[in-house]
Amino acid sequence: MYRLFSTALLASVLAPAQNVGDVKELLRKVQSTAESTKNWRAEVVERSQISGGGMNLQGEVRTKIAVQAPLKMSRKNSGADQTILVCDGAETFYSGDGHSYYRGEARVTPQCDFPLSKFYELDNNPATTSVVGRDHVQLAEGDRECVLVRATWKHATVNTVRTMCIDPFSALILRDVAESEDEKTGVRMVHTTAFTSYESNPTFPPDTFRFAVPPGAVEAKPPI
Repeated sequence: MYRLFSTALLASVLAPAQNVGDVKELLRKVQSTAESTKNWRAEVVERSQISGGGMNLQGEVRTKIAVQAPLKMSRKNSGADQTILVCDGAETFYSGDGHSYYRGEARVTPQCDFPLSKFYELDNNPATTSVVGRDHVQLAEGDRECVLVRATWKHATVNTVRTMCIDPFSALILRDVAESEDEKTGVRMVHTTAFTSYESNPTFPPDTFRFAVPPGAVEAKPPI
């Protein structure tokens, strides 16, 4: 019954959103929500492909991320990228290979201040925006309906299309597919980011922002 009600409500949101003005308003709401979300936790899958010019590179990275303002952040990657970055409010700890790590100051590390808006990296000036349908994303906490919003840009010889699956009720981008192609080189890139779980204002366990030195790792000097 809830799913039927949700679908009907979503349809009512989609109908007026067909004009560009309403689409831009939805994107403004997404931006506003993302900027105000300072404490959040998520698991994300990112897939990338670069083709053309003799290349065909593919990769997948799974990320567990937790953020708590001010200056607390934990981002742990697995898959094609094994990096770990932890900010405990005062210090930053980074390990890129599991064999070494280095420390820094959280107050001068941009990644330690990480509202949801920095994760999205929204560009507010697309050439076109439109609603192209609806879909759903399966999160750990349940199935979520979303509006498919497509935005396009052109920078010099590069054409970019970004298709975002946006939950109109929470104003969250649950899945984001960015496709770009360079007319000059023929190189094409596709990057897909999809949440598999998400929570705003969670209660974090005490060890969430504690860095565990990888076994056998040695401390190194930070890069200049």
